Amino acid sequence: MADPTLFAAPSAAAHGAAGGGTMEITVTLLIVVAFLAGLAWFAKRVRGGFTRGGGARIQVLSAQALGPKERAVLVRVGETDILVGVSSTNVNTLHVFPAGANTEAPQAPASSPGIPGAPDFKSLLFKSLGLKERQ
Repeated sequence: MADPTLFAAPSAAAHGAAGGGTMEITVTLLIVVAFLAGLAWFAKRVRGGFTRGGGARIQVLSAQALGPKERAVLVRVGETDILVGVSSTNVNTLHVFPAGANTEAPQAPASSPGIPGAPDFKSLLFKSLGLKERQ
């Protein structure tokens, strides 16, 4: 006949405490998650660090959406301004401005005078509501 201890369950002392293995796995998992979070933080901090040098030669001056996936972008490379059309599939040069060309946006006037002698919106609104405009 076979020995009864041969088929008996192994004792807990032979394999270590049951809770100890779970604690080791949890601590190891937390260390891995902390490492990945630190790596993501480092990548976020360094991402633009190499391109933001002191003398950036390419500058985006302006961008205007032309459609859902199309843009017109004005870039300055050195002293030359280039108007570029950007779509989801390609980039095309639309116009190259000569060096020294004024491609800056014009300054908006402090107060738009409109048509001389014509009332402005505020006075028309007060008049339509039957109120007197306070000066």
